[in-house]
Amino acid sequence: MAIYTKNGDGGFTRLADGKGLSKSDARMDAIGDIDELNCHIGALVCQIEPHLATKLQAIQSSLFVLGAHVASDSKEYLGNMKLISLQDIVAIEEMIDEIDGKIEPMRFFILPGGHPLIAAAQITRTVCRRAERSLIRWVQLEEKEDYAIAIAYLNRLSDYLFMMCRYLHHSLDIPEIPWNSGK
Repeated sequence: MAIYTKNGDGGFTRLADGKGLSKSDARMDAIGDIDELNCHIGALVCQIEPHLATKLQAIQSSLFVLGAHVASDSKEYLGNMKLISLQDIVAIEEMIDEIDGKIEPMRFFILPGGHPLIAAAQITRTVCRRAERSLIRWVQLEEKEDYAIAIAYLNRLSDYLFMMCRYLHHSLDIPEIPWNSGK
């Protein structure tokens, strides 16, 4: 199969189920932002300690499922693939709690950075927030009530990515950089 179809040259594309739409559609924003988030997580997997990499790869699989659901309304295409569940959110919350038990309580706002891996994780966190906003926008426009749990999952995932940044500061022995508001 050829990678280029030339069908997108005019600003239109096809979803996984064959439905055509503009590349500027809110649905395409959601699909693209979820894909970008997955790629940033993949970059972290290449650099991070193995026990965190395994967790991130499981998250990548969940993001592929979410992307597939956003890319198709077809039950035929999706088969038995289930959308994000409450159990997935609980798993993220457990990972947050695990990190929280290993680090000092947060006492100040933290500037992103301090180490290239931490900066990459902070970028991933902000991309996650954007993916969440894009998904919310599409869900609201299309009145897709069955995505509430998926939205909550992305919200919790950004919390986990923030906690991962804090853990990386701790494990790499890199001091967190406090924000000085100048007040």
